Amino acid sequence: MRDSKAKTSKPLTAPAQPSEESVCAGHALGFPLKSTLGFQSIENLTLDVFRCVCDVYSSGSAQPWEIAMKIAEEQLGAADGTLLVARTTALLRALRRERALGFSYLSTGCQHVSPDELAMTGLLKSARNRDDAAVERGIALALDNAEATERTRLAVRSLAAVQVRHIQQQPEYDAGTSEFENQTVQAVYLH
Repeated sequence: MRDSKAKTSKPLTAPAQPSEESVCAGHALGFPLKSTLGFQSIENLTLDVFRCVCDVYSSGSAQPWEIAMKIAEEQLGAADGTLLVARTTALLRALRRERALGFSYLSTGCQHVSPDELAMTGLLKSARNRDDAAVERGIALALDNAEATERTRLAVRSLAAVQVRHIQQQPEYDAGTSEFENQTVQAVYLH
């Protein structure tokens, strides 16, 4: 009988520093952490669903779709969970149709946020806040200044409407939170 604790995945002569494999892509590229951006739970869920749907397109596998449905239904229930996945898919389809460039995304559950994901999150926040000028700027960023059609605008507003129903209402001022946590985080898109 072998002692499973004696097994190691690395040779005993390996350096004590973390290997390149243990560093996620978001960290390696210097992308910000979700926790520093002040995302609400619905924003984190939407980001994970968006990543799953991106994975469906890039892999051709249905497994990420099942994961998206599972996590959305677990957090929002059967009706709103499936609606969130459908509206996220509609937004990604609009972006794929109208955007000339690829879309950078990280794996589901990653704690970092890519520039494209950050731009998308900012765009949805603008739509939730009904800031039409910011929505138009956000769409221009998301489409890399391509001509936006009503399809993209409708997809953004439809997804934001689902999110609004699940935004946690925060008091105007909470003595238990820092000033930083009460600030609005602007999304910056760098190319």
